Amino acid sequence: TGFAQDHGIVMSMTEKYDPYENAVAERINRTLKYEYDLKRTIKNTNLAKKMVKRAVEIYNNKRPHFSLKLNTPNFVHLNRNIEYHSYKRNKQNLELLTI
Repeated sequence: TGFAQDHGIVMSMTEKYDPYENAVAERINRTLKYEYDLKRTIKNTNLAKKMVKRAVEIYNNKRPHFSLKLNTPNFVHLNRNIEYHSYKRNKQNLELLTI
């Protein structure tokens, strides 16, 4: 946490552990790490920022997604009438399952 604070990074964590709380973000992080070679340590901060920016641009604008019926996230975002599979869960139901 000291490194994050020293570099202006705000840490964000869930209040209670729920494996589904951040599943979509974790899946995106995994995709970026393994499909765009971001798993390795990149010592040059400027290069790392450029690589992450480019990976996110490709992920959102060029990479087709099966859950979006082989459309890109940006295309679906701009064309709201397109049907797609949502992985969102009803938070109320998740809380009931954990009791």
